Amino acid sequence: MLTMTKRQEKLSKFFNSLGDPTRLEILNTLTQYPGICVSALADELDLSVSAVSQQCKLMELSGILKRERKGQRICYQINSEEHLVKRLVNLIQGGDK
Repeated sequence: MLTMTKRQEKLSKFFNSLGDPTRLEILNTLTQYPGICVSALADELDLSVSAVSQQCKLMELSGILKRERKGQRICYQINSEEHLVKRLVNLIQGGDK
């Protein structure tokens, strides 16, 4: 069990990660294309690869995304093992209307 201080820190990182429209759009896209690689995600969102990579890394550090290396490519998927992330995905998909 997390101590209150660690829990607060984790929640702060989590919610801070959601404070950017680009990151929310990345999350929405990952619900449609799980495991998509950064370059394809950048093409899908019409953003630079470096911008998408930076935003995904921030969400990975906060526990929202998981990263997988496929050769030279880095691919991301939503970390559905985290309860709070599952609830977030449900909200993004319109499940809590």
